[in-house]
Amino acid sequence: MDIYLIRHGETDYNRGKRLQGVTDIPLNQRGIDLAEKTAAGLRDISFDKIFTSPLIRARKTAEIIRGERPIEIIPTDGLKEISFGDYEGLTVLDGKYDIPDPHFLDFFQAPERYHTPPNGESIEHLRKRTTTFIKSVMEDPQNEGLTILMASHGAAIRGMLSGLFELPVAKFWDGGVHKNCAVTLLRAEHGRFEIVFENRVYYE
Repeated sequence: MDIYLIRHGETDYNRGKRLQGVTDIPLNQRGIDLAEKTAAGLRDISFDKIFTSPLIRARKTAEIIRGERPIEIIPTDGLKEISFGDYEGLTVLDGKYDIPDPHFLDFFQAPERYHTPPNGESIEHLRKRTTTFIKSVMEDPQNEGLTILMASHGAAIRGMLSGLFELPVAKFWDGGVHKNCAVTLLRAEHGRFEIVFENRVYYE
């Protein structure tokens, strides 16, 4: 089984360094352009199934990658981004930082010390949610030998990868945040899996 994990294209929140989380922000024009170039790079891949986060930025990315392929796109909360709760829409941009928690950047720099925002989702819960989903796909005998596309988000993809490889929370970001529309290929066979390539872009 081949699983192509793709992060959504760019949004205005990405560009402005605003916390996006589960806020349903659409792709901007650059995000659409990146998805179209990525679709061209993946045009020869014969996808059998497509799963997506229900958030519009991931769903639209999946639709662009699908193109004319006659495949249903299946939304699932298993691929949804982490929630930043009450901090959604606030910015981490230098000079415009307006998050009440002065230590919020621990999310990126020291995830083992990260304090979940009010009404937000913890890193541990994100890892469990996303990893449970991707394992359910890998372990489903009906998916054996298939090629699957999953459209998701930066932290959600790291949640899946860190969970699959059972990394400690301190190493959650090992490998870095994937670029917008970057693709990672996971190969799963007989209960084992490997990363064939990670964070590959088709627009540079």
